[in-house]
Amino acid sequence: MRLLHTSFRLMQAARELEEAAACAAREPENAGDASQLLAEATERWVLLAGLLNENTARVVSAQRAVLEDLRTGALVPEQPADPRPRIILAPRPVPVRAFLRLRQPRVADRIASLLRRRRRTPRPAALRVPRRAILGRAPPLFSVCLL
Repeated sequence: MRLLHTSFRLMQAARELEEAAACAAREPENAGDASQLLAEATERWVLLAGLLNENTARVVSAQRAVLEDLRTGALVPEQPADPRPRIILAPRPVPVRAFLRLRQPRVADRIASLLRRRRRTPRPAALRVPRRAILGRAPPLFSVCLL
C-alpha cells in the first residue's frame, strides 16, 4: 500500500516538474535559477524512481517466495488468534525478609499485631458528646390524658 502511495506521489512530482519546466520556458527572463533547480529536482526524482523500482522488486520477490513456500508446505499459515483478550497475572514477589522479621514463634504473638490494629481506639474527651436532656422538651401534640 505504501509503495502504491509512493508511486502516486512520484507521478505527481513528475507532473509538477513538467509544469515548472513549461512555466520557465514560457518566461525565461523571470526564471532566474529555475533551470538549475529543475535539473537538481529531476536528478532527485530519477534517483527516487530507481529506489522505488528496486524496493518494489524486493517486495514482489519476497511475496513470491512466501507464496511458493506456502504451496510446497515449507510455511504453514497461522491459526486465527483467539478474539478474547488474554489477561496475564504477573506474580508478585513475597517480601521474604519482612515476613521472616515479623514471624513469631507463638500463635498468640503472631496475631497480636492484627488484634491491636482491629481494636477500636477510644475517642478523645473533646469528641465525647453529652446525652440529650429530655427535660426541656415540648409537650406532645395530642392530649395523653383521657379525662
